[in-house]
Amino acid sequence: MTYVGERADAPEATEAYHRWSRRYPELGTGPISTERFISQEQFDQERDRVFAKSWLNVGSTQDLGEPGAFFVRDIAILGVSLLVVQQDSGDVLAFHNVCSHRGNKLIWESDGTCPGQFACRFHGWGYGRDGALETVPDAENFHFRDKGQLGLVPVRTQVWNGFIFVNLDTTGTESLDDHLAGLGENLRNFPFHELKLSYRFDIRERANWKVALDAQNEIYHIPMLAPLHRFLGTAFASNDDGYTRLQDFEKWGPHTVYCSDVDPDYVPTPAEAAIQAACPDFSVPRLPTRAPFAFHVLFPNMVVAFLGNSMFTYNFWPIGVDETVWEIRFHYPHPRTLAERVAIEQMKSRLRDVLCEDQVGHEALQVGLRSRARPDFVLQDQEIQIRSFHKSLDERISGASHV
Repeated sequence: MTYVGERADAPEATEAYHRWSRRYPELGTGPISTERFISQEQFDQERDRVFAKSWLNVGSTQDLGEPGAFFVRDIAILGVSLLVVQQDSGDVLAFHNVCSHRGNKLIWESDGTCPGQFACRFHGWGYGRDGALETVPDAENFHFRDKGQLGLVPVRTQVWNGFIFVNLDTTGTESLDDHLAGLGENLRNFPFHELKLSYRFDIRERANWKVALDAQNEIYHIPMLAPLHRFLGTAFASNDDGYTRLQDFEKWGPHTVYCSDVDPDYVPTPAEAAIQAACPDFSVPRLPTRAPFAFHVLFPNMVVAFLGNSMFTYNFWPIGVDETVWEIRFHYPHPRTLAERVAIEQMKSRLRDVLCEDQVGHEALQVGLRSRARPDFVLQDQEIQIRSFHKSLDERISGASHV
């Protein structure tokens, strides 16, 4: 088992530096072991003690949209397939995607609409949208008396602001509201309904899921990683030396949010200037965000981030110790004019290309960690959110409560 390091010897904090470690001294300042990103034992503990017992976001109500609509979510790290279905009432239920007869995977499609029953392709058992077993071919030849006990196995499911969460822990009692705690309360009345799920990207990476999450969970790298990042970095607030600076950082139990202001001296590109001239109201703030850029990490593997009037969400799904599926979803306000539609397309393309640079960076990080050239790595004060995440991960694995 590998843990986040405790406080290490460091230069004396000054008013200009070490702002966040002074605010959160309990997070320490020591190095982080590289073994936690390459150890099979660590991965197994994350599977059994974190993913198997946590509320996990598996999609949104925008993936459904009408009674009978469904999608299938395979969670590789847990070895499960889930069937998520919208009921006639509008409620969302999730079930193990397993036929009760002999364990066949019930639905093979990734999504669709159930016309009447979900029918098993093996022997034709049929289930209603509510998971109840309705049809059994040659039922008289079976020995059971009550097919009511043979419906699809339900999974605890709750919806928060349109996001669908499941919890595979059959003995757990923590509600989604309890899990989200202060972060959920802070975003309770946020107008998520004003944003449309517009683009989806799924990236399979040769990197540990925490490598990918850590790399996104900071802006220290933006001025330096790659050409598009360096160009984008001019849009984030920085000090006189050009290094990005957080406007704020908060910790809500295992969840965190960090914010950044924009560079007041940022000069738009000619394309941006043309778009702004064509739709001047589009850049006027519509969403009640606390800062132009706000990055929320919902423990363990989801991100909800706001950039101007847009939102992007990430889900980091572990496949193996050094393999991850990074799910990316872009959400934008409904365009009111053709010019706004062009603006959204331009923003999407630019952010997509930046994330392609990130993917290369994630995989390069994994190569270095796997080499075991160094037993640990260090974090600076502007990476406090990474330190907080790893401490929360260790606490969840060890069974400690969050405060």
